[in-house]
Amino acid sequence: MGIFDSIKNAFGTKADSETDTTTSPSQLLKNAGLDASGLQFGFGTGSITVSGEIAHENDRQKILDILATAPGINTVQDNMAVAAAVTDAVSDEPEIAEQEVQSVPEGEPSETITYTVQPGDTLWKISEHHYGDGSQYMKIFEANSELLDSPDQIFPGQELKIPKAGD
Repeated sequence: MGIFDSIKNAFGTKADSETDTTTSPSQLLKNAGLDASGLQFGFGTGSITVSGEIAHENDRQKILDILATAPGINTVQDNMAVAAAVTDAVSDEPEIAEQEVQSVPEGEPSETITYTVQPGDTLWKISEHHYGDGSQYMKIFEANSELLDSPDQIFPGQELKIPKAGD
């Protein structure tokens, strides 16, 4: 039995439905705006084990919740570790360097600001920082559609336009 058979067994088989709509755990997490690149998954009957390194503690519960709602999963075993990061004393999020967020000069309308992507950033995390709500990440993606092919693929050094919250 190969890894793909294990994934199919964990998330259901064709006997469960007419068509095979199995989605990998990595894709489920990416669809939710989470970075799954440092994670590994193990499968058992009705269970999944997730291990590896995550960037932020607050991502842990999001990951566990998403995997727990996957079809055919009754149990999620958490073996994740949080990467060491410089953290803000008020939150678990790494500090966003002040020089990386650039305001529009005084006297000009503040339609957007720019943000330089840092290692470990996701659009979800950037959206949480700027809007207080990670689920608003598509606003940032849409404002940068000429630069980004996918909301799951941003790279350190990219300059992103961050539209104001009301847009």
